[in-house]
Amino acid sequence: MTNKDIFKAVGELPGELVEEAAAPRRPRRGLAGAIAALAACAAVVLMAWQPWQTPALSEPAVTDPAVTGHAAAETGSNGVMVPAETWAPVYIPPEPMPDSPETGMAMDMIGFFIYDGRMYTQTTQCVGEELLGERLASVTGDIDEWSGAEEYVEGASSVAGEVYAVRGYDAGFRLALVSYGEPELYDCLSGVRLYSGADLFGTRLHIENCAGAYFIAGADWEAELDNRRALELEALEPFIATLLASPMQDWGPGSENGDIYDLGCAEAHLYLELADGTTVPLRLFENGCVKYDGSPARICAWMPGAIFDEVFAMCG
Repeated sequence: MTNKDIFKAVGELPGELVEEAAAPRRPRRGLAGAIAALAACAAVVLMAWQPWQTPALSEPAVTDPAVTGHAAAETGSNGVMVPAETWAPVYIPPEPMPDSPETGMAMDMIGFFIYDGRMYTQTTQCVGEELLGERLASVTGDIDEWSGAEEYVEGASSVAGEVYAVRGYDAGFRLALVSYGEPELYDCLSGVRLYSGADLFGTRLHIENCAGAYFIAGADWEAELDNRRALELEALEPFIATLLASPMQDWGPGSENGDIYDLGCAEAHLYLELADGTTVPLRLFENGCVKYDGSPARICAWMPGAIFDEVFAMCG
C-alpha cells in the first residue's frame, strides 16, 4: 500500500495534500520534509475523521480476555475501547516528594536530580560530549532509599555529578548529567500538558530528524540482549507522521484507562536513531498505544489502525 492509498483509506482529503504526501521524495527535502507532509495529512485526517466514531473501532478488534475483560473496557467510553475526547490534554503533575520511608525499608530508585525546581529522571542513554552545552549546576548524590521528603531540595540527587544543558533540546525537558564516564541524558515530563504526539515526540524529542531505525525482538529485550535488527526508514514515514498527529492519553495507575502494563498487551520495541546521535526508544502495545520508553510516565499516543499494525508486525 502506498502513502496515497493509506491516507485515502481513512477519509477524503484535499487533493493537493494527498498528492504532496504521496509524491516521491526529493533528495533535497529529506526525511523531515516527507514526514512534515505526511503529518499535515495525518493531522487533517484526525480532525476530520474521528476513529472513536467509526464502527470498526468502536469495539475491540480482538477478544483477548486480558483486554476485553478489563473493568474499564465494559463502558467503551474512556479510552480502553475508544480514545478519550479529541485533543483533550493530558496533564502530568510535578513529581511528588516522597514521605519518609519506614525504618529499614529499601526500594529501588530510578536515577534523578532536582534542578530549577524540576525533577529529571534517568533515561539510561549516554551521549557524546559534543552535545553538552552550558554547565548549569552540581548535584549532591545524597538521596537514597531512606531519605525523607525534607531532603528533596534544589540540587538533591541520587547520583552525584555536574549538570549540563543539551544542545538542540529545551532545558525544561532534557539535561545531561556527567558523573562517571559518558554524559547521560535525564528528562523531565512533569508539570506539562500534552495534547498530541507532536508535543512530546516532535517539540521535545525531535523524531522528525530520524536518520535510522531498528527493533529488538521481545525475547531478546526480556533477556537484555542488544540484538538490533535494522528497519527501512522509508517504511516508517507514515507511522512517524501519524504518531506526531495522534492524541495523547494517560495509561498509568489510577487513570480511567487503567495501567497499560496490567492489560496483558503484547509489546514491540522500536528505536529511532536521530541525526544528532541520540535514540528515541518506543514501546508499542498491541492495542495501539505508543509510549516513550525513556520516561517512567505512562503517557501514550493513541494510534490504532493499519499504519500502527504494520509497524507492530515489523517489530515482532
